[in-house]
Amino acid sequence: MLRRSLMAPGILASILAIACARAAEPVQPDTIIGLERGALDRWGRGDPQGYLDLYAREVTYFDPMREKRIDGFEAMKLALEPIKGLVKVDRYEMIDPEVYRAGDSAILTYNLVSHGRSPSGEATVVRWNSTAVYALIDRHWKIVHSHWSFTKPDLKVPMRP
Repeated sequence: MLRRSLMAPGILASILAIACARAAEPVQPDTIIGLERGALDRWGRGDPQGYLDLYAREVTYFDPMREKRIDGFEAMKLALEPIKGLVKVDRYEMIDPEVYRAGDSAILTYNLVSHGRSPSGEATVVRWNSTAVYALIDRHWKIVHSHWSFTKPDLKVPMRP
């Protein structure tokens, strides 16, 4: 019995030591925002690889152009391949980015205004809401979920009160 009661504090001390040793260093919001900006910069030149480099193997993804969620890195890669080289963003504004940290996860939310060109060369402005959930995986911040929606979209069906 005495042996058992002495083991419990030893086990607890070991668990606490491991937990403290594994505690992630606090992430600065600029780290997550910088990763996202780097991916956006490449995206604006028609290069989705910036985002592909950030996506986790288990990434999930929503955007208003798709009928359903995309699940997994390979599906994401297949979805982006046909638009490679087609996106042209002259400049963008990342508005009010906020990073919320919880353990080994960070949630980035922001509004994006993209100033670009249509395939015909016509100037376009598109306003987005963005949420990206990052997770610390093998000491690298990876996107595990991404959600894009239009800011105040022009709905075709009137909303009922």
